[in-house]
Amino acid sequence: MFGSTEKKKGERWRRFLKEENGQVTVFLTLLLCVIVPVILITLEIIRYEQAKGRVHHMAVGAVEQIMADYEVEMADWYHIYTLDENYLGRGKEVASNRAWDYLEENLISVDWLGRTEGFYNFIVKDAQIVPTQYLYEEECQSLKKQIHKWTLYTMIPTNKRKKREDIQKQDTEQGEKAPIYDQTTSDQDDREEIDPRGIIEAIKRIGILTVASNPNLPLSKAIIDQKDLPSKQLSWAKKEGTEGEGSILLEKLELETYIFQHFQSALSVVRENETAYSNEMEYLIAGKQSDYDCLEKVARQMVGLRLPLNLYAIHRDGAKKGEAKVAATIIAVLAAQPEAIEGITEGILGAWAYGESIADVKCLLQGEKVPLKKNKSNWKLSFSQLFHMETMVPKQSKDGIGYEDYLKLLLGKVPEKTIYFRMLDLMQLNIQMKYPEFKIQDCVTKYELTTTIQLDTRFFALPVKKGAQYEFIVSHAGGYDG
Repeated sequence: MFGSTEKKKGERWRRFLKEENGQVTVFLTLLLCVIVPVILITLEIIRYEQAKGRVHHMAVGAVEQIMADYEVEMADWYHIYTLDENYLGRGKEVASNRAWDYLEENLISVDWLGRTEGFYNFIVKDAQIVPTQYLYEEECQSLKKQIHKWTLYTMIPTNKRKKREDIQKQDTEQGEKAPIYDQTTSDQDDREEIDPRGIIEAIKRIGILTVASNPNLPLSKAIIDQKDLPSKQLSWAKKEGTEGEGSILLEKLELETYIFQHFQSALSVVRENETAYSNEMEYLIAGKQSDYDCLEKVARQMVGLRLPLNLYAIHRDGAKKGEAKVAATIIAVLAAQPEAIEGITEGILGAWAYGESIADVKCLLQGEKVPLKKNKSNWKLSFSQLFHMETMVPKQSKDGIGYEDYLKLLLGKVPEKTIYFRMLDLMQLNIQMKYPEFKIQDCVTKYELTTTIQLDTRFFALPVKKGAQYEFIVSHAGGYDG
């Protein structure tokens, strides 16, 4: 019974196909003609969108590969990340070529015969790395941002400064010639000299370091060529419409911290590598062409800081005023100008205070401290020692502030543009000792990759194609300030 039922159904089906005269075949054929193109279009859309995503992903990878080409010495020595667009003299096209190579290696598959294979047949038509910001542009905004980031991440900077060897070692011959002045001893009986004003003027002419320097200090007079330095070549201009960010006071504190962690002075070093200037912090203040000239200018400025304090102290010391007046009286009598006694007295007191200021600087350059306020007990220079400044050994003190504390005061007086560009000078000079082709003007902190990549059609030609190929034009930014 079950078999006869199935037989009847089969007969009815054959009768239906015969009666419909092939209409089902036509219907199925039409259905297939619709479904197949839809499937092919769907596959092509999926292929296109996946290719588009892959191109964007590879563009990000190319940008990150370029980021990894940062200038190593800038990062290791100064914690500043930049891309040398000239690749240490290899050419500005190197970055674009490296991005192009990266895209081809990761997008295009070839067989052992060199033929393109795979589901995606990409063609890299163009890849260009274009700098959008340099380290020095917009008043060194990129440099400031990276210093700020370094300060935040460092939190409590590690004091890497080491004292130069033998800074406090004194010349024994000098010690024998000029023992430390004892205020209880009077030198007036042995004095042959009377007027110290000429001696002080002579020191001003020939240089303070001739009498105040420590022979163990870096005092090279070798001239460093400055014509190609950033401070001589670059512009400080800021783009219109840009606003300054953050607190000026906070920026100054961060800059001071950064300088003392990365640049050495006449008394201390921060790293073992050889540097173009030994007196780097002095260069930041003075900007001269040799270590000696930089230190000389800094010494003069320190004398200028000490002089008002010493003038105030000496005018409050009755004994010194009396000693100066005696000398002034003798000078006035010999010159037959008794009415000039007061003026000569003030001149002698000024010369004495100036000599004391030089003695203070000499102590500072030996790594000693100098009391901020002077009195009879901590005054260093006797009247007679004014005439033997080149052999004096000033009295030492445990209280007060040191040489690098005075450097901080002097750095605070340097204009913002000057100090940032001089920092870049030192960075360039030091790296050029290893790589002569390096220049700060080539240091990029932001850039953009623009690439054009084509893809062949496979299942269906979508209307987004250009010519015979699909074309993806992708731009992606990269940099070190983010």
